[in-house]
Amino acid sequence: MKAMLTAAALAWLATALSGASADERWTTYVNDRFGTSLSYPADVFVMQPPPENDDGRTLVAADGGKILVFGGYNVMDETLASKRASLTGLDYAFIVYDATGKNWFVVSGSRAIGGVKSVFYEKYIVSAPSETIHSLIVTYPAALKARYDPIVERVAASFAGP
Repeated sequence: MKAMLTAAALAWLATALSGASADERWTTYVNDRFGTSLSYPADVFVMQPPPENDDGRTLVAADGGKILVFGGYNVMDETLASKRASLTGLDYAFIVYDATGKNWFVVSGSRAIGGVKSVFYEKYIVSAPSETIHSLIVTYPAALKARYDPIVERVAASFAGP
C-alpha cells in the first residue's frame, strides 16, 4: 500500500512539475502543406479555421493566450542570422531570452498587446532541405506567466518542420 501511495505521489509530482494538468488533453497539429507540426493542449486552445493559403493555424485560449503556427517558402533565402536580424522595432525592445541552435532560434520577452502587458515566445526553424521557414509565435497576458510557461515549454519542444 505504501508503495502504491509513493507511486501515486511521484506521478502527481511529475505532472505538477511538467505544468501539465491531468485534465489537459494534448493533441498534435500537422500542416499538410509545409509539414510544420506541434502539440498543444486542446482543452486550453481552440483551433481557428485555416487561412485561404493553408499555411498554418491560429489557436486561441479564452484567457487571452494565443498560438500562431505556420510555414512558408523561404523566397528571400533567409538564413538564421538574417531572419533573427529582421525582428526589430518596439515589439522586440524587451527581449529577455535569445537562443540559437543548428537550424533554429528563439526570442522571448514582453510587449504590450491591446494595452495588456504580455509575454511573447517566438521560435523559427529554417529548413534547408525543404526551403521553408517554420514559425511558432505564442503570446499570453504576463499575469498568467506561471500557468503558461510550462505549456509554452512543452509546445516549443514539440514544434518541428521537415
